[in-house]
Amino acid sequence: MNSLKDLKFSDIIDINTLKDIQYKLAKIVIFSAVTTDIHGVPVCNENNFTPFCKLIRSSPKGCKNCISCDSQAGFMAMKDKKPRVYKCHTGLMDCAAPIIVNDIYVGAVLGGQVLLKGQQTRDSIDLNWISKNYEIPLKKLKEAVERIEIVESDYLRNCVSFYTFLANYIAEMGLHTITQEKLLKESEEKIKLEQYAKKMQLKTIQAQINPHFLFNTLNTIASMALIENAPTTEELIYNLSDLLRYSLRNLEEFPKLKDEITNIKRYLFIQALRYSDRISYEINIDESLNEYRIPTMILQPLVENSLVHGLETKKEGGKIIINSTSNSKKDIIIEISDNGRGINSSILNLLNNSKDLSDSGLGIGLQNTDNRLKHYFGRNYGLKIESTLDVGTKVYIRIPKLK
Repeated sequence: MNSLKDLKFSDIIDINTLKDIQYKLAKIVIFSAVTTDIHGVPVCNENNFTPFCKLIRSSPKGCKNCISCDSQAGFMAMKDKKPRVYKCHTGLMDCAAPIIVNDIYVGAVLGGQVLLKGQQTRDSIDLNWISKNYEIPLKKLKEAVERIEIVESDYLRNCVSFYTFLANYIAEMGLHTITQEKLLKESEEKIKLEQYAKKMQLKTIQAQINPHFLFNTLNTIASMALIENAPTTEELIYNLSDLLRYSLRNLEEFPKLKDEITNIKRYLFIQALRYSDRISYEINIDESLNEYRIPTMILQPLVENSLVHGLETKKEGGKIIINSTSNSKKDIIIEISDNGRGINSSILNLLNNSKDLSDSGLGIGLQNTDNRLKHYFGRNYGLKIESTLDVGTKVYIRIPKLK
C-alpha cells in the first residue's frame, strides 16, 4: 500500500458533495465527525464538535496539535488496516477510520470526543496544563469540560461503525471518480489512435501506385541487370521488389516474427548498398521465436530511426544489431541497437515517459510504435530506450508471445 502518495481530495472527490453527505449523516447520528487528508488537515467543515474541542482548536497551538494528532491516528489506522480507538492529546477518547482508495491512503474520518465511563472522569483532563500551554482561559475550559459526555464502550463501537461507513463511502466515491477518469483517458487514447489510423490510411491511398506495373517494371530491370552481368544490381532490385510487395500486399495485422525479420533483412541489404561500406548490420533472432506473431511494421520504423538519426550523419558510419531474447514464458524482448550519435538526455527522458514529441522528427516514429504496442497489449508493453550521446542507442521492444 502506498501511504506516502499525497492524493488531493479535490482530485478524486467533490468537496461540496462530501461536505453535504458528512453534514447530513452527522446530523442523524449526532456523532462528532471530521474528514482529513493524510496530514490531518480537515478537507471540509467539522460536524458536531464538542465545545471543548472547538475551544482547543481556537488556540493556534492547540489546533496544530489537534491536526498532528489526527494525522498520526489516521496513519496508524491505515497501517493497521482497520479503524482504531485512541486517546487524543488532551485526554479524550477518539476514533479514526482510514480512507483508502485503490490501495492509496488519502486521509481519515475521525471523531469521538468523549470520556469512557469507569475509566475516565472529567478530572482526568489536566485543564491547568492545557490552559497554560494553549493560552486558553481556565474558566472557559472548566465550562466546556462539563459538556463532555461520559459514555459506555458501546458508544465508541457505534462511533467506529459510523466512521468506517463514512470512510468506505468516501473511498467508493473516489474509486468511482478514478475509474471514470481512466475510462475517459482510454477513450481519448482510442480516438487518437483511430484518427492516426485514418490519417495513415489516407496517406497510403494517396501514395498507391499500380502494384502490377511497379513489380513488372522492377522485374524487367532485374532481368536486364542479369543480362548485363550485374549480379549486385539484380539482387538489389529483387530485394526492393520483395520489400515493396510485402509492404503493399501484407494484409496480416500480426505476421510471424520470421516474416518481419526477412523483410528487415531486405531493407537493411538495400540500405547497406546505398551507404556502401559505411553501414553494416547483424541480426540474431532465436529460431524458437520465429513462429510467434508480432504487429506488422513494428521493426522497420525503429531500424529506419537508427539509420536516419543515429548513423546517417555519422561520418564514419556504424552498425545496427538486432537481437532477441525471451525473458519469461509469456514475453519476447527484441533489441535494436546502433553505435550512432545517441539521443540527448532530456529528449530521451521525454521519450521514455511518453511525452508528446510530434514536432520532433526523432520522436514521432518511436512514439507511434510505442502507442501501437500499448494499444494492442496494454501499458506493460511497448518501448524502452537507452542512449548515450556519441556512443549509441538501444531500443527494447517488449511484446507478449502470440501464436
